[in-house]
Amino acid sequence: MSFNSDTTDYETTCERLEARKANDIVIWMKELLNFNHQQLKKTKLIIKVQINKHKWNVIYEVDDWVWLSFRNVKTTRLCKDLKDKQLDLYQITVKVSIFYHLRLSVSMKHLHSMFSSKLLRSYSEDSLSEQHSESFRSIIIEDDEHWKIDDILNFRRYRDRIQYKVKWINLDRNDE
Repeated sequence: MSFNSDTTDYETTCERLEARKANDIVIWMKELLNFNHQQLKKTKLIIKVQINKHKWNVIYEVDDWVWLSFRNVKTTRLCKDLKDKQLDLYQITVKVSIFYHLRLSVSMKHLHSMFSSKLLRSYSEDSLSEQHSESFRSIIIEDDEHWKIDDILNFRRYRDRIQYKVKWINLDRNDE
């Protein structure tokens, strides 16, 4: 009995096994690629939702009245907590994309008059008949007085700062 090994059968069998393994790897890589694409789409959606969560989509028009936020406005007020949230009521004169040009008062001539929509809030006339929204508060911005003080009624030291209770000129009530 002679043992005659046929090397061609062995080589073709090995090639077929390697081809199947390579084909299995290609199929596995395609499935992995599809899975990664699905996960990437889910991640993009989650990121988009998180980014747009605090997006301010209010669109104002020319001649609308808006409240201007105090954010990024430096004042001479000693305590940030005593500062108003809104500066005052202003009219929009020009609209450029999401930026708005406001007609500012003379005492705020040092401020740039273009503001982002994030710094503006809508003004609604007579939202409640009992409430009266008057624009009479005093603002002192970089040593320019918008209203004049009639008398200092009282003062106190609070957290290493001095707070004053004042009486404004031409106003009936006392305001701190």
